[in-house]
Amino acid sequence: MLHTHTNPSNSLISDAMHLAFRPIRPEEIIEASYLIDAAYAPQRQELYGNTPLGRWRHYDEAKIESYVEREAEGVRVGLWKGKIIAFYVCRSYGSLGWFHTLTIHPRFQSRGLGKQAVADAEGYLSNQGVTTIALMTWPTAINNLAFYQRQGYQLKGLSVYAYRNTRTAIISGRSPFYATTFDATPAEDFSSVVHAVRMLGNRIKPGLDYLPWLTWARDKDFAETLLLWHDRQLYALALAYFFPNAHWAEGKLLLIHPDASLSDRLWVLEHIRYWTHTRNRNTFGLPVDLSSDFPQEALLPHDFRFYPEVMVNMVKGEDLPDPARHFVRFGG
Repeated sequence: MLHTHTNPSNSLISDAMHLAFRPIRPEEIIEASYLIDAAYAPQRQELYGNTPLGRWRHYDEAKIESYVEREAEGVRVGLWKGKIIAFYVCRSYGSLGWFHTLTIHPRFQSRGLGKQAVADAEGYLSNQGVTTIALMTWPTAINNLAFYQRQGYQLKGLSVYAYRNTRTAIISGRSPFYATTFDATPAEDFSSVVHAVRMLGNRIKPGLDYLPWLTWARDKDFAETLLLWHDRQLYALALAYFFPNAHWAEGKLLLIHPDASLSDRLWVLEHIRYWTHTRNRNTFGLPVDLSSDFPQEALLPHDFRFYPEVMVNMVKGEDLPDPARHFVRFGG
C-alpha cells in the first residue's frame, strides 16, 4: 500500500509514464484512502495553515465505499507497474457529470499524469452521455486553477454552504405546495413520481437526471428526499443527509422549477426548514452559487449565514444549469 510514509523506489520513475486506468477493486480502497491523505494533507496545510480548514483528517474508506455503491465504474485508479499512482471519482447524471478527489501521488506529480487522469475522466463521462463536465477546487489553489484551465475548463461561479436555524419560520401564510418524501412513495405511484423527477431535471437542463442519486439515498438511514408538489406537478425536490448524532441537516441537492417565483422559492425553503426541524435538527444547510441572485434575494434577508469554505466551480462543454434553480455541491 502507498501509505503517507511510503516512498516508491526510483526504479518506478520514468520521464514517459503512461498510466493504465480502470475501476477500483474492493481490496484497493484502503490503499486509495492513504494515497488521498498523502496528496491532500500538505496542500490543505499550505493553503490554510494551522486553522480548522487547514487540518486534514484521514480520508474515510467509507466515503470511497459509498462512491462505489453509487457508480462503481466511475471510481477509478491509475496504475504504473502495478502500483496505484492516481485516483478520482466520477459522477454521471444524464447530461451533467463531474469528477472530484483527483489525486496523483506526490512522488509522481509534474509528469503529466494529472492530464492523463483528466482525459480518462472525460472519456468515461462522455461514454455515459455527459455533455457538461464540472468540477470544484479551492479558489486559493492557484496551481489547480491554472492546471484545469489548461485542460479547457472555465471558471463558473463560487459555491458556498448557506445555513440557518430551524426554529423560526422563513415565510408565513399558506403554502402553495404539498409535501411528500421519495422513500415513502407507494408502489402504485412510483413510476409516476420517477417520471416527475426526470421531468423536473429536464426542465432545469435538458437530459439532467438525478434519479440514480435519489434511488441510492432511498435505502440509506441517513438520507431522505423531500418532494414538493403543486397541482400534481413536481415543483421542487431536496435531498438531505441526516447523519446520526449531528445537529444539522446537510443539504446535498435542491432543484426548483424554472417557473417558480421568489415567493415560491421562499416557500420551498420554508418546507425544507420545517422538514429538518421535524427531524430534530437545529440547523439546515444547502449549497448555493454566489454567481446567482438567489443568495441576495432569498437567503441574506431571511437570516441565512454562509460557511467560510468557498469552492470554485469549473466547467467544460455545455454550460451549467441555472444556479438559481440548481443547487448541488459537486463531489457530494
